[in-house]
Amino acid sequence: MNKELSELYSDITPDEITIVGISTSIGGLSLVQKINSLLKINLSLFKDFESYNKDTNTISLFKNYYYDNSQYRLKTFLFSNKNKENKILLDDKKLLKEKKAFDYIYILLGRDHMRHAENLIEHIREIPNISLVRRIYPPENTNKDDIIKERKEKVKTLSLFEEEKNTSVIKEKKRKKENLNISNILEDIEYNLGNIMFEKRSFLGFRIIINTKLLNEINTIISYFGLEDIRPFKLENYHLSLCFIGNTSKKQLKKIKVIVEEILEKEYKNDLEIIINGLDYIEQKDNTTELYLKFQNHPQLLDLNDKVKQALKNKNLYNLNRDFIPHITIANIKNLREKIKIEEIKEKFGKKSEKIKLSPVILFESISIDNSKRYDVLKIFN
Repeated sequence: MNKELSELYSDITPDEITIVGISTSIGGLSLVQKINSLLKINLSLFKDFESYNKDTNTISLFKNYYYDNSQYRLKTFLFSNKNKENKILLDDKKLLKEKKAFDYIYILLGRDHMRHAENLIEHIREIPNISLVRRIYPPENTNKDDIIKERKEKVKTLSLFEEEKNTSVIKEKKRKKENLNISNILEDIEYNLGNIMFEKRSFLGFRIIINTKLLNEINTIISYFGLEDIRPFKLENYHLSLCFIGNTSKKQLKKIKVIVEEILEKEYKNDLEIIINGLDYIEQKDNTTELYLKFQNHPQLLDLNDKVKQALKNKNLYNLNRDFIPHITIANIKNLREKIKIEEIKEKFGKKSEKIKLSPVILFESISIDNSKRYDVLKIFN
């Protein structure tokens, strides 16, 4: 989520939304199938939901099932409340006191959302292994159990003959319920609906084919960090980015394809080669260390990046301010404990070199589903 590019002022108001928490041992797909069958809807797996934490300036991804009922003008979300990094999307103070959290968050946005939420709560109890269903926003109505007798207090009153007499009254006080602050989730929903879910996060790059020799070297590097929380890139995801564009609409993508094709016809002959000559890393804000292969300086690649960016800027299709650092990511390490290992393996790997021929330029879409990245091909510029 690029917060630098857009200030969020949510148009979604709190009275348009109902949030229900669900605790269950059932897996996400099974739960979705049962809800779809009970409510006659069509929740389906969508791109991961991006949640932005203002305090830490970090983004977390949560599995997202989505259904848009255009007839009722009602949008339905089912989120995993905990992701693979143990981040929680929505806290419930009552459960957190018991060191628990909801497993799923069910959100209804739009017309008659309260009625549809009540329908869910009524029917979902028919599903086995549902341990808890609670409407967490708006808060459930105060009932008789919420009224407590505070204390008996003696007060003086005047009788009909203006004589003082003591009486006892029982003061009743309603226990105050803490309303859930949903401003962040409203902004996240609006941003995801307006940008992430229905636009494509696109970039230009090259598919990288790794030969057996280099692949063995990469596996050696990864095994060197075997005691760390390392997440190797899948082989099919290896790529070299030429220009990251960001969230783009279908209309913008059509323009981008035309502009890039014109530039490549003049500037690129599908004959670039790079020489990989080392290993390096970048430390991200979320305590992730990105391991990547670096290569010798390549003036032609830098020039191509500059011309593509300038052409897109001229048509208001590129507005990022990023330095171009050509690299090939091979793995991410979460909360790296022994940074000295990187320096050791850098020194060892830096003595070797490998030549790779680049593919034609490709327009990719970056997609995250269940915290797993994949890169779909939108166009190959042959």
